[in-house]
Amino acid sequence: MENKSPPRMFYYMALLSLAVAAPMLLLPPPGEGEGGSADAQAAFGGTATTNSTKNSKPAAEPRGGPGLDALREREEQVRIEAASFIASVSNLNAGLTSFELKSERYRQGGEQPAGGIDLVTTDRPRYYPLGLEFDGIDLSALAPLTVERLSPSAVRLSGRLEGLSITRKLEAAEVPNQLWVTTRIHNGSSRRHSLRHHLASHHYVTSEAEGGGIPLLPVRSPATSSALCRHADELERELRAGLDEALPFRGDIGFIGVENVYFLSAVAPEGEAAGDCRIEASDRGRDADGDPVGTLFSARMSYAELSLEPGQSHTYRALAYLGPKTPEELSAAGHHLREAIQTGWFTGLAEGLTWLLRVIFDFVGNWGFAIILLTFVVKLLLFPLTAKQMQSMAKMKELKPEMDRINELYADDREKKGAAIMELYRNRGVNPMAGCFPMLLQLPIWFSLYTSLSSNVELFRAPFALWWVDLSSPDPYFSLPLALGALMFVQQKMTPMAGTDPVQQKMMLYMMPTMMASFMLFLPAGLCLYMFTNSALSITQQRLIERHLARASRPGEAESETAAATKADSSAAGGNGKSPSASRSGAPPSEPPDAEEGSDMVFSKPRPKGARPSKAERRSRRGK
Repeated sequence: MENKSPPRMFYYMALLSLAVAAPMLLLPPPGEGEGGSADAQAAFGGTATTNSTKNSKPAAEPRGGPGLDALREREEQVRIEAASFIASVSNLNAGLTSFELKSERYRQGGEQPAGGIDLVTTDRPRYYPLGLEFDGIDLSALAPLTVERLSPSAVRLSGRLEGLSITRKLEAAEVPNQLWVTTRIHNGSSRRHSLRHHLASHHYVTSEAEGGGIPLLPVRSPATSSALCRHADELERELRAGLDEALPFRGDIGFIGVENVYFLSAVAPEGEAAGDCRIEASDRGRDADGDPVGTLFSARMSYAELSLEPGQSHTYRALAYLGPKTPEELSAAGHHLREAIQTGWFTGLAEGLTWLLRVIFDFVGNWGFAIILLTFVVKLLLFPLTAKQMQSMAKMKELKPEMDRINELYADDREKKGAAIMELYRNRGVNPMAGCFPMLLQLPIWFSLYTSLSSNVELFRAPFALWWVDLSSPDPYFSLPLALGALMFVQQKMTPMAGTDPVQQKMMLYMMPTMMASFMLFLPAGLCLYMFTNSALSITQQRLIERHLARASRPGEAESETAAATKADSSAAGGNGKSPSASRSGAPPSEPPDAEEGSDMVFSKPRPKGARPSKAERRSRRGK
């Protein structure tokens, strides 16, 4: 019977690679070209690059956009301040020119006076977030708008054109990082006007910032951006690769927005529903090699066409959220904005682990220690599965001497070696895949932990100890990844790899730790801290289980196993006149002469198919 099953080494490689790479590949991720601000890019998680080269235009230009850009010398800005942010509004189109977060965690460092992270990353009026936009109205002819400050947290801008009066009011909401956007249009002319109102959010990111990963490794940059549209109870999220053409969607629009891993800029209709949305992206600028300098992402929602009779008015109201993707703040904003948090396939599990991490942090006050304790709790909960896995590994480890003899005896015959190994498993009651099943059951938890640690904004700039001042960034000195590689080397040395030849074992011993350490070099330090803690606990747990199993072995059982092994050796050596002691002396055993060609029995004479084992054989197996 030919053995076509792959070596166990490949099972281990496949499982470990799946556990590490799958969450990175399954999850949607996180030079100044035209439309981008260098300062804003550095603030929003990107890398500022100055480049004045202009290239392609977006699929849908805001009406009057180029004319607005020409009015920059007449631009004035008015400030809105709330407890959580400071925003500036342009008098050209009532769009946001800046939106700085005031929380200490989101303040910029450096030698100059620090400012908050600015979530407005575009610097041209036509791409200001929340700017006025109507089909049927040339905004460049309407600008500049008249500015009226209502309070420190509210402003009103207004203008008149062809008998139409347009008023835009922006007011900070009571909850953090929210802005109410109210637009009123009144027809004071003597004729009917047909128009359509749009609200959009734009975001510019450099290719350098988005390409912060490493080729051939499934590592994504925190600056990786995408455009969003929630419509008809479905959330559409697209990266640059999926937006070669603009994507329109119809239905009840929940919200539109642009994002990276940690931050979101979104707009949701309040009251009157928007009927459709459109997400798009366009390349900005070209470097010396002809590659794009950056990408401009746009998300736009559109209301139904409005026919306004003389003397009539119409009001649109929307809620804008610009801030970190924290569950509490997004839930407070409503409009299903919490769905913007990327939780992968196991949403409930990932949210539960994020909640547990927060509870632990509230107790210890340090996110690094919270990750360590979370790892300990998860390890404790998974102990029953891990114990079964390690018990199976311990049984495999006991078979290593006999496996070595089989490898030596059938070094050049893979078919007979496979048959001999399977017979050994049957005789000893060992299932070689028993250790893999508990590992597969743990994969959803590993995926969820990866999600909660790699995209959790709570870890953004969160310090741990020593030089680990930002758990959302890679370890600056690579100390954790290298220590993790060393621990995995020790763990690999402790892991039995029965059924593999010495060359494969050596390759596994060095390849797996090297691969894991390479992955972790450029992943967030918080995730690497979890992997390091998990490996340390796994080694400790394996040692304790091995000691427990050794103590649990009674002398009678040990003698029974020795007798059974002696009988097997005698059977294997009986056909060529060798004694059991000779068979165990280290000399290579030879194939029994009475074993038929293709037989699946190696350590005893072949039994006719269908024949029941003898009573002595059954007693021997029970003793084992």
